[in-house]
Amino acid sequence: MREGITFTVLALALVAGCCCVNGCGDDSKSAADAAATLQTDLLLVHAEAKLSESDKVYLMVNLAHKELQLMLKGAVVWSYPLVMEQEASDELHEFARLFRGKENRIVRPLSEKHLFASKSRTPDSILAIVSEVTKFKPELLQREMPERFQLLWGDDLILDVRTDVQGTPISKFKNTIVEIRRVLQRPLGEAYLSVKMDPVRALSLYRVAQPGLPTILVEP
Repeated sequence: MREGITFTVLALALVAGCCCVNGCGDDSKSAADAAATLQTDLLLVHAEAKLSESDKVYLMVNLAHKELQLMLKGAVVWSYPLVMEQEASDELHEFARLFRGKENRIVRPLSEKHLFASKSRTPDSILAIVSEVTKFKPELLQREMPERFQLLWGDDLILDVRTDVQGTPISKFKNTIVEIRRVLQRPLGEAYLSVKMDPVRALSLYRVAQPGLPTILVEP
């Protein structure tokens, strides 16, 4: 793993050097852009290396390949294509811009999530038995199939996940408050992605996506 990272860093440095040799004298803006891209790529490689050394799962929002990926020790353990409702790429670039921010952040922790509606699937009595056998906490086991939920990272970064499940609202009042907050925030620079997902795969993402989940972004 470390050998691959070292090779990547050297390759990026070589590319930057070539860009400078061929274009620094003629086009300083192009050279500056190349240097900024190199810096971001190096930060991304470093962040991935650090997260892969942990025993914890992290989320990769890969806008370049339009895919969501749950990673563990650098390996993909779950993935799903970003089949988005919006066709234009403007939303992707705006999401990436706000995610990076002025600090050029590579990793952000998930700040919160909100389940709008779901369909009951497993009774609590059965979950209690399963929890005793598997030693998993009941709240981490499968309870309901989500109809819609949102993941939020702060700075008005929102991933809205919808499925074909016809569920029951968890709290109509809270849902209304969340929607009103979003309407008020949108003029201030909200970045909003809406994704259609298979219900079972959506459940996996919802259960893993606990507040604090490290999220790394690959730009489009």
